[in-house]
Amino acid sequence: MKLYEITAQHKELESIELPEDGSMIDAVRDTFEMIEGEFNDKAISLITVVRNKDADVQGLDTEIKRLQARKKSIENEQASMKDYLRHNMEATGISKIECPLFKITLGKGRPMVLIEDEEKIPTDYIDIKITKSPMKAEILKRLKDGEVIDGCSLGTSKSSILIK
Repeated sequence: MKLYEITAQHKELESIELPEDGSMIDAVRDTFEMIEGEFNDKAISLITVVRNKDADVQGLDTEIKRLQARKKSIENEQASMKDYLRHNMEATGISKIECPLFKITLGKGRPMVLIEDEEKIPTDYIDIKITKSPMKAEILKRLKDGEVIDGCSLGTSKSSILIK
């Protein structure tokens, strides 16, 4: 039986109105215990699968890091090889090389700004950025203290599963 089916049975059993003579109390209690036992077994099975997947996640994280490092190494090799060719093309004055598969062209450098001392740059040429973000911790504290803050209300996050 699936967890949601067990949950539905539990809710259905909770909604049953018992006769006042107490004749069904033992039967209902036994059924509750059986349903809760099934629920607990299913929950344990789910968490066992979750924990088994932890190893998969860790393995994937390790492989991702390895592949990222490999990618960076290859990119550095490519940049080094291009820089080596650029340097030697500049030294020899060769600006074009053609072959059947591709053409290599030595592009001229473009003008760029070299910042020598940032403190000496006039403020007209400085981009000042101001960020705005709600102070959630302070707002939460004030709302808990009963204060009313426009645009804010006190809510509850989703419950969470703790596994120890």
